[in-house]
Amino acid sequence: MIFSSLNFLLFFPIVFLAYWLSAGWLRKTILLFASYFFYMSWLPSYGLLLFFLTAANYVIALAIEKYKHKKAFLILSLAVNLGSLAYFKYANFLFQSFFESATATNGYFGLIKVPQIQPVLDVVLPLGISFFAFEFIHYTVDVRAGGKAIKNPLDFALFAAFFPSQVSGPIKRYQQFNEQLNAPKKLNQLDIIEGLGLLMKGLFKKVALADNLAAITSAGVYKVFDLGTVDAWILMFAFLLQVYFDFSGYTDMGIGAARMLGFHLPNNFDLPYVASKNLIEFWQRWHITLTTWLRDYVQTPLTGFRASRLRFNIATLITMTACGLWHGAAWHYVAWGFVHGVLLVLTREYLQVVKGSQKLKKLHGKKWMIPLACLCTFITVHFTQSLFLAKSIDDALIIMRSMVCYTPSALGLAEMFWQSPVVVPLVLYTLWGLAFVEIPWLPLKNFKNVALVKSFFAATPARQYAFLVCIFVAAIAFCPASSSPFIYFQF
Repeated sequence: MIFSSLNFLLFFPIVFLAYWLSAGWLRKTILLFASYFFYMSWLPSYGLLLFFLTAANYVIALAIEKYKHKKAFLILSLAVNLGSLAYFKYANFLFQSFFESATATNGYFGLIKVPQIQPVLDVVLPLGISFFAFEFIHYTVDVRAGGKAIKNPLDFALFAAFFPSQVSGPIKRYQQFNEQLNAPKKLNQLDIIEGLGLLMKGLFKKVALADNLAAITSAGVYKVFDLGTVDAWILMFAFLLQVYFDFSGYTDMGIGAARMLGFHLPNNFDLPYVASKNLIEFWQRWHITLTTWLRDYVQTPLTGFRASRLRFNIATLITMTACGLWHGAAWHYVAWGFVHGVLLVLTREYLQVVKGSQKLKKLHGKKWMIPLACLCTFITVHFTQSLFLAKSIDDALIIMRSMVCYTPSALGLAEMFWQSPVVVPLVLYTLWGLAFVEIPWLPLKNFKNVALVKSFFAATPARQYAFLVCIFVAAIAFCPASSSPFIYFQF
């Protein structure tokens, strides 16, 4: 079951009504059963892993809080969570890498016998295991640092299994979630309207935009040798939009569903493509909860609070390489993370130079520099994203070469893009964004009708609900015949 499916359209109203018609522990129990049902709808055995990890971390955190050997229990927690993540997500990757390196070196120069055919480990990746592992690690580390463990097993099980953030984030912090879980809640119209708004917005992003763009990226990613220069740029542009609309759309739907149940989950995206003046800002706006988690639990422990610039830069490289590996068990993801780490270090060093130069400060302070800087950041992300999209490092290098060295277009992706059903919803989404989102460098105050548009749709609940119905109808109208799987399921 996914948020954009018919099953969820039937599932969520039932949960919504049952949740708000109950109270106290019964309300929590209904939400917990609904979360496990949602998760186990893909594969029932997934629920056993989730239950095991929940029980293990619940007991370990209580032991950390109660007993003296806190560090030993924390190490046990890391072993359980990272061990599960390593086995389910990276066992096949590590096994394949070992086999290929052993074959290339003739069994490590005759030390081992290499089979003729590569053995295959049949390990199925459980959905959302990366998000579970990160939330559990955050929980036990914070308890080790002096935080209070969750005593109520029902509360902790719900923190782990909460279905709106279950398989795609955002990554929750247990302090805020537990506080909201036990706070008095009343159904109110603001939560309903804003929650439905996020659901409809996310649905439009996912089915009308991301799923239509998927046809273009699929046509190019498996034929990289046939890509011309225009094809390569269109391919990467389409994928850049697809991965944003897919991930942010799915996250919007999760945040919206949580909002309708009285929970405020953290925002995960903040105009990363149009408002990021450099790569540091991009990562502060893209997948925000992952970036802050990596900063707090990987980079900061590696650097300390008074680190030298060299140590900080090395920690940045390690953190971003780990970020790449988190995104996928393949070397091209590792390379993508490392390249972003290098670019972040260079960006930080350049900003240090700007601070010490009055001429550069004056240059960067000019108004026209803001959209130019945002464009440069977008192009940088656009170019390096080939390492994320491609099936291997070799394929990524072929795409990059096609983008830099002119070759005639062979696949006709530009024509495919302009003739695709995605063009109309993309224009509608852009106009929608101009009317409702204030981009920092865009002089919206010069658009006289913006305030009128906002006030018209926000004047009464009836108009707001009517507008949401229009978004729903538009999403269904532009939905392609075959839907594409959620990209971040594999992570």
